[in-house]
Amino acid sequence: MYLPFLRGKQFELLALRELTTLPLVATKVTPIIEPVKKDLKSVETAIRTLSTYGINVLLIVNPEQGDLKKDYVLIEQSIDRLRKSGLDNIVPTYIIANERDFTFFSADAKSRGYLTTGYALVHLNQISKAAELKEIAANSNLRYNLIHVNHLIALRRGFPISSLGILSDPFVKQKRNVDYEESEDEIFSSDHFYYRDEGFTAFSDYLTIGTEYIEGGMLPYAVVIHLTYKDKESENVRIRHFLSDNNLDTSDTAGKFGEALAKLVEFIDEQGIHTLASEQFRDYHNRGAYPGLGVIKKLSLMHHIELIQSLI
Repeated sequence: MYLPFLRGKQFELLALRELTTLPLVATKVTPIIEPVKKDLKSVETAIRTLSTYGINVLLIVNPEQGDLKKDYVLIEQSIDRLRKSGLDNIVPTYIIANERDFTFFSADAKSRGYLTTGYALVHLNQISKAAELKEIAANSNLRYNLIHVNHLIALRRGFPISSLGILSDPFVKQKRNVDYEESEDEIFSSDHFYYRDEGFTAFSDYLTIGTEYIEGGMLPYAVVIHLTYKDKESENVRIRHFLSDNNLDTSDTAGKFGEALAKLVEFIDEQGIHTLASEQFRDYHNRGAYPGLGVIKKLSLMHHIELIQSLI
């Protein structure tokens, strides 16, 4: 099972909604959504859309990022609303990064009945109360138990094997877009191929964004499009960064997108890549259209999820 880790921002949620037309396969993809905005209408719309196709959602109850950081009330009210409307595709999910997270999880999941109905954990760090956490996990309905790769050996021992998953961040983030010129093409991950052999039931990543959370941004000097693809000579997923050419100032973002897009279209034509996102990229190229930076990110995410679904 692939668990793409997405923040609840506009274009990330749109990526999930648009991918349902593939359709997404419920036995292959279960997205994680970390809400980052107090207005949860877009998150709820995405969950409803995914429910129509039988797709479960791991919804973070205690976000680490955004407007709802450590503010779980609105999220749990949203879970209650959705469940009262008949939706049963929500798996309440707790980030465990410190002792305070453990204290909150152990009390909240018990009081709300999630230990019985089902929940998930995302371990970002080791904590001193790991033994207590493992005891709770062994005697409850733990659906997914993602462990960050940095703490994999220490934390996987003692947890129920049937729930174990690996969380990694294979996207190498550069400080500036222009810096991707030095690493135009690089390995991304082979987790999709090895995760079952290594004893995991699921794997997760932060897609082509990475774990760093950025609220907004200024106009870029360079436009870059990130696209993952399968290496034909191995089982690895690689990532290519298509960079604009005229990057001396922040002017003409649309023109810079056209420069990067021309390189991308040449590549996907050579590779014979055809996904929902690649066809939209081809359409923008044929029309000479610029959809905006948010749409570019959305298409990159859509392509990655569709690629991974096709490989597992």
